[in-house]
Amino acid sequence: MKFLEWLKGKNRRQKLKEKYCSLMRRAYEIAPKNKKKSDYLNKKARNILRELKKLENRQDFSHNHSG
Repeated sequence: MKFLEWLKGKNRRQKLKEKYCSLMRRAYEIAPKNKKKSDYLNKKARNILRELKKLENRQDFSHNHSG
């Protein structure tokens, strides 16, 4: 059961990382043309990064405190 939870968590982290990278790339590409939209995409990416860090902290905690 724990392995499946770990795997699901890993898949979620991977999806979030991909979304973060995509948003950052789009923010960078659009910045010269539309600063406001670039800032918006950057903000969304930072929120995803915050969520990723929370997930990784939870994963580290459960890994270090199990068994």
